[in-house]
Amino acid sequence: MAEQRAADDLYRKTLRFLVSVAAELAYPKLQLRGGHTLGNGFLYELEGGADSEEEVDQIRKKLLELVDSEETIYRVTKPWKKAVSYFQEHNLTAASSLLSSRVKTEVQCYECHGVLRLNLFELHENASALKAGTFALVRCKEMTGFVASYTEDYQLQSALLISHTDHKNFCKGYQVRSVGELNHLSQVGRGRKDFVLACEFRQETKIAEIVAQVKERSAAGKAVKVICIAGPTSSGKTTFATKLCMYLQNNGYAAKPLTVDHYYLPLPRQPKYQARQQRSDVDYDHIESMDVELICEHLNALIAGKSVMTPVYNMKTGYRDGDGHKFDALPPNGILVIEGIHALNPMYAQAVDVNKVFKIFISPLTAMQLDDHNCVKTTDHRLLRRMCRDYLFRGNSAARTLGMWDNVRKGEGVWIFPHQNGADFVMNSAAEYEIPVLKTFIEPLLRGVPADDETYAKAQDVLNLLECFSTWPPEHTPGQALLREFIGDGVFDCH
Repeated sequence: MAEQRAADDLYRKTLRFLVSVAAELAYPKLQLRGGHTLGNGFLYELEGGADSEEEVDQIRKKLLELVDSEETIYRVTKPWKKAVSYFQEHNLTAASSLLSSRVKTEVQCYECHGVLRLNLFELHENASALKAGTFALVRCKEMTGFVASYTEDYQLQSALLISHTDHKNFCKGYQVRSVGELNHLSQVGRGRKDFVLACEFRQETKIAEIVAQVKERSAAGKAVKVICIAGPTSSGKTTFATKLCMYLQNNGYAAKPLTVDHYYLPLPRQPKYQARQQRSDVDYDHIESMDVELICEHLNALIAGKSVMTPVYNMKTGYRDGDGHKFDALPPNGILVIEGIHALNPMYAQAVDVNKVFKIFISPLTAMQLDDHNCVKTTDHRLLRRMCRDYLFRGNSAARTLGMWDNVRKGEGVWIFPHQNGADFVMNSAAEYEIPVLKTFIEPLLRGVPADDETYAKAQDVLNLLECFSTWPPEHTPGQALLREFIGDGVFDCH
C-alpha cells in the first residue's frame, strides 16, 4: 500500500509540473497559478486570460505533445541570481518570493523544453511517465479556471471549491498567498502578530456563520437538533466542537457534545470477530463495527426529550462496562454536537429527520502556494499536526508517527471523503501561520530519524518542505487557537 501511494504521489507531482510547462509554452505572456487539491485533481487559473475552453484546449494540446514526444525532465542547478531573474522575468512571483526569503548560493531546479521550475520534490525523469496513468484537463462551468485530473471521470467537489475560493480570497486580501510572502512578514513589530490574529479571526467568523445558518433554519421552522462533524485525522475536530458548543450557547442554545466513540459493538456482535473469534480481525474504522441501531435509537430518544444510558466501551476487553452513563434529555432549545469518523455517513443518523441534522466537514484546506504551481498539501499539514501531538502528548517518535501514517489514512478515503460533498458546511481549519510554528517542534525530531529506518525517506521529504518555511515562536499562537490542540498550553487543553 505504501509503495502504491508513493507511486501515485510521484505521478501526480509530475502531472502538476508538466501542466505548468504546457501552460507557459501555450501562453508565455500569461501566468498559470494554483495546484490546490480539489477531489481527484488540482485547481488552476490562467491569470490574464479569457477563462475559456479554448485556452484549456491549447494547454491540453501542449501537454499531450510533451508526453507523446517523451520530453526529458532534467535536473539542473542554477546560480541563485540567475534562477531569481528567470522567475521574475516570467512573473513567477511565488517562486521568486520563496527564493528571496530562503537564499542559497545555488538553486536546484527542473527544466523541460526550456521551461524552468523549482525542484521542490522528486519527479519522473520523462514526460512519457504520464502514459502509465490517466490524466485530463477539465473545464467546469461552476468555477473559474480548470482542473488537472488524474481520474477518468472527474467529479467536481463543489463544497470544497467554495471553501478553497473563500480561503484564497482571504490570503489575497492580506497579500500572503505564498510561503515566500509568509516568510517575508516582519518578525519585528506587528507583521507576524497581526497575521496570526487575522487567521484566528477568520476561523471565529466561520463558526459564527455556522451558528447563523442554524438560527436561519430555526426561523424557518426546521430546528436543528443534531450537528454531525467529521473530518480526517488531525483536522482539529475536538477544539472545533468545543468552540461550536460555546458559540451555540452564546446564542441561546443548550449545546451538548455526545461522544460516540463508545458505541462500538461488543466483540460477540462484531461481524469480523464472529468468523474466527480473533480480536485482530475487527476493523474499528469500518462502520459495521459501530452499533448504528443503538446510535439512531438514542439520537431519536434525546431529541424527543428522553434520557438515555450511553454505553462505556472498554477497548482493552472489547466489551461494554456496566450499565453505562446517564445522558440527560435535551431541553427544547437543545442541540447534540457529535464528531467522529462516520458522522457524515447517511447511515449514522438515518433514523433522524434530515431537516434536524446539520452536517459539517472539517479539514485544514491551506491555500498557501509553495511556488506558482504547487501548494502545501492538506495531507502534509495534518501530518505535521499529528507528529507534534504524538510526540508531546503520546511519547511517539517522528519515525513511529511516519510509520503509522499510511494506516491512519487508509480509512479516510473510504469513510470520510466520499461524504464531504454532502456537508452543509465545510469548515476550513487551516491557519496559514501554523507550519512555521510546528517547525519549531518537529524539525529536531525529523533530524533524529536514523538513515537505516524505513521512514527515513519520508522524514527527508518533510524536512525539505519545512526548509521552505521560516521558524516562528510558539508564543505567537493565542491560547484559544485550534493549533493549541497539537502543541499544548491552550485554554481548552485536556492533555
